[in-house]
Amino acid sequence: MKILFSVRHKMENERMTKALQKQLFGVPSLETARRIDDVDTVEAMAAAHYRLCARMRELEMQFEVKAAELRSAFLAEIAGIQGDRA
Repeated sequence: MKILFSVRHKMENERMTKALQKQLFGVPSLETARRIDDVDTVEAMAAAHYRLCARMRELEMQFEVKAAELRSAFLAEIAGIQGDRA
């Protein structure tokens, strides 16, 4: 009889613990809160990575524009030097 009570008591405690873990007074359990925090952290990291990639693309475009200007200036200078020789 004592074993039966112990098993029944243990099962009741587990059931109540699971019910409390799901939600306590409209507030998520600590486990759920940790998962939410983890998801928020991952989303924040993904957003930061996106901003980094966007900024890198912007810098690459600026570099290409500046490089094209320098190439044009170089070619114009070379053309001017060759024009002076002729």
